[in-house]
Amino acid sequence: MRAKYICIEGNLGAGKTTLAKALAKRLESHLVLETFRNNPFLKDLYADKKESKFPTEVFFLMERSEQLSPNIFDKHDLIIADYLIDKTSLFATINLENREKKLFERIFTTVKNQISTPHALIYIEQTPEQAYKHVKSRGRKLEDEVSLEYLTFLDKQYSKLIHRVENEFPIIKVSATGLRTNFDDTIDKIIDFLSNERLLLAKNQVKLTI
Repeated sequence: MRAKYICIEGNLGAGKTTLAKALAKRLESHLVLETFRNNPFLKDLYADKKESKFPTEVFFLMERSEQLSPNIFDKHDLIIADYLIDKTSLFATINLENREKKLFERIFTTVKNQISTPHALIYIEQTPEQAYKHVKSRGRKLEDEVSLEYLTFLDKQYSKLIHRVENEFPIIKVSATGLRTNFDDTIDKIIDFLSNERLLLAKNQVKLTI
């Protein structure tokens, strides 16, 4: 039986990775985490070097497609990922223009068709102002130039993405504030949602009730 596949999304600084790690530990599932530090083009992208934009996005797409290769879904019962593959297209649409954008979309469509569709999405909601505060507080050098205007624009793009995929799989929305102030309660809420969607295996459900 192929794995049940659950994704987590949200604007920068939403707490996606923290939630993914906690949920994967609680459910004893396979964890897939987005990587970015080993992208050799990313530094130039943040420096706004136009020639780095296309290779940056292609590199991200290739890495994510490898992380979500078909054999992974045959090896595990439950997979938690801290990103939705569609985010790759979202950021490429923002960063690329004209011919490069069209070419990337062709590549993305081909790659996405080889990746399993998620069984559910957990979307972390936060205001752009909250996103800005959290991005700045984590002190990543690569994010020094991230502005409130950029995060506001991203928030709008994420809203469009969620609207586009809401008929493809179940979505639960949780607040970033709730994660930071009532983490355990938010986890319980998510687990109830996954259980109601019949996405948790019996062995996971038993462990939750011990």
